[in-house]
Amino acid sequence: MQQGSDGEGDGEGVPPEDALDRPLPEKVRRRVVALTGDAIGALTVAELPAPLRQYARFTPQRRAKFGGNAMAAALEGDTAFRQRIAGRLRELLPELTEAVDDGRPPAAADPVDVAATAYVLRPGDWVKLVTAAGEEAQRAQAEQAGEETQRELARLREELARAGSAARAEAERTRGENEAARRELESVQRKLRSAQSDVKRGEAALRKLRAEMEEQRSAHSAEKAATDGEVRRLRARLAEAESA
Repeated sequence: MQQGSDGEGDGEGVPPEDALDRPLPEKVRRRVVALTGDAIGALTVAELPAPLRQYARFTPQRRAKFGGNAMAAALEGDTAFRQRIAGRLRELLPELTEAVDDGRPPAAADPVDVAATAYVLRPGDWVKLVTAAGEEAQRAQAEQAGEETQRELARLREELARAGSAARAEAERTRGENEAARRELESVQRKLRSAQSDVKRGEAALRKLRAEMEEQRSAHSAEKAATDGEVRRLRARLAEAESA
């Protein structure tokens, strides 16, 4: 189901009769730009719309990077240019373009490729094909995002489980350290109480010794006083005897 012609154009082609009611999905737009960047290499500078001629000598990757917006605008607004790109795609992707032209895209084909190819070829039901393929691409993207989310959730659950295990191990270690510290404290307290008891016993013994020493000093003083008194009496008697 061939579209239009590949004749010469001056960049002011007839606008397409059908149009999408929404922007192209971003992945489809990028694929359209990439396909166009590849196809431009087979066109002469004269066959390019004026805004794209500055990118003619670029590599396909650089065309897509620096001229993506200009290529997308030219495809949308310049039918002759789009038809030239479509002709090049039919050479590069004969099986896919034929299936899209016939309105029977392969079930196994990448929906992004189908949408991008239909957007460029514009078969009779191209809007339906682009919309359906775009929605399928968005569903696949959503599923991929969902799978990535599930993987991230699984990773977070595993990380949480590891963190929980580490926290439990740390709590167990802390409990063990606290128990050891408690036992050590009790041991120190027992030793302290024992030492305090020893000190008290020592203080009591010291007080007793001091009392005994005081008693001995008192007894010694009394004994000395008695001795001194006896000596004085004896001296007095001696003196009396000598004087008689």
